[in-house]
Amino acid sequence: MTAPQTSFTDRVDALAPARRRQGRMRDIAIWLSLSVATLTLASVAVETSDVVGPSTLPWWPAQNLSLHVTAGMVVAPLTAAAVLAVASRPAAARMSWNTLLVLSYLASITWSGALHTNVDPTTMSTATTGARHAIALLVSYTGSQAGLAITVIAISCLTVPLTLVAVKSVAGPVAARALSPVLILGPWAAWTTLGIDGIAAAACAAVLACGAVVSERRVKGSDAFWGAAASGGLLGIAALLSYGAAWFAVSLLCLYFARRRPMQILVAAAGTLAVLALAATFGNSWPYGLVDTYNAAIGEIAAHPGQLWWLALMPALVVVACGPAIIESLRRFGASSAWPLMIGPLLALMIAPLSGSNPEQPEYGWIALCPWLIVAATADGDRKRSVRVPLVTAGAGACAAIVLMYSG
Repeated sequence: MTAPQTSFTDRVDALAPARRRQGRMRDIAIWLSLSVATLTLASVAVETSDVVGPSTLPWWPAQNLSLHVTAGMVVAPLTAAAVLAVASRPAAARMSWNTLLVLSYLASITWSGALHTNVDPTTMSTATTGARHAIALLVSYTGSQAGLAITVIAISCLTVPLTLVAVKSVAGPVAARALSPVLILGPWAAWTTLGIDGIAAAACAAVLACGAVVSERRVKGSDAFWGAAASGGLLGIAALLSYGAAWFAVSLLCLYFARRRPMQILVAAAGTLAVLALAATFGNSWPYGLVDTYNAAIGEIAAHPGQLWWLALMPALVVVACGPAIIESLRRFGASSAWPLMIGPLLALMIAPLSGSNPEQPEYGWIALCPWLIVAATADGDRKRSVRVPLVTAGAGACAAIVLMYSG
């Protein structure tokens, strides 16, 4: 008769959280190293180029070595502490889904507003015609700088709940709940509310949220058809606001392909083309605008070779803006169920410097990529597996954003 064997299950379960904590601390260390390298590279670019400087890096730490205490410097740390405290409570896991979306949206508004509210009503020469019309409409509708800032923040922060909806659809509610504090406290929030780029980010989030929901197995028949048409129409609107939004078509295509919805691919494409064709009838030709912008960017590089610095700076700045969660997300990319949401933004990030989008403020047009580059941080192949909320990762990213705000 053999002696009873010792069970190692409890011991393994006890070690798992510790290993996750060690892994996330390692990710934070890697991200901090990349941030230091980015700041060093940007310092060299500022010293050696006349096209990289405070005008294109307005967040640059300690530009004038003066500290002006604002309300945001008090509200931002309090907001971050409140979000982390709520997310750490067991009651957060029992919160209804709709309540989570509403609270995430309100917390995102508070966080973004505290970090930055200086909305620039002007648009660059390389902005789309739709972006210029949209910002002009907002300026005339709001009537004041404060009203414009409130409107832009309110629209831009829709990115957070819309991203959560898409993540819930592809990776399950557990992964979406765990990701919520990381999304709310993302360092990119300091840039999303500076102009039309935040609104374009919200439009891109609406595209993938709509595409994810209408391609679920339970959606069939006319609902699936009109849902796909709506996702394509939203993609056309997003493309009219930003040339970079066109890359989200790759994510939408992969999402429908992974879920075996070939007809929805065709319907969504038809919806996108219908919106662009309608805009062209009013004199807003998106393809011609893209070609003109690309040619202008090539001419800018030929006239100012220092623009080539953005080949290295652009991806590095996006990684910094994403926060430490991007390290874990990229590591899980291949095994994560959220890969269709990431593929389009990843491709855009790799060739972003060559797109010719907004050479005067190159990093702003690609803030729409940041929320989607971290969605795999809490998503894996098992939708039912419990996920530990990455509070340390969220807190580290929030602290970095606050430090930049205090020193910038």
